Amino acid sequence: MATTTIQVTDDVLETLKQLREEENVPSYNAVLKRVLAKQRSKTIAGILGKEFSMKSILKDLRDKDE
Repeated sequence: MATTTIQVTDDVLETLKQLREEENVPSYNAVLKRVLAKQRSKTIAGILGKEFSMKSILKDLRDKDE
């Protein structure tokens, strides 16, 4: 897997260190993946709005014969 280096400020580095410890993950890459996944989930939930529950979304996905 290819890697790259990014520059972050000291305060961002400290936040990454703290999250790495809290999440008990082996790398900053793993921390960033989790943060981005959580943000993506929040964004999707925001698009769907509060009126849709996961149950209501999934109920119509099954075939009528099942």
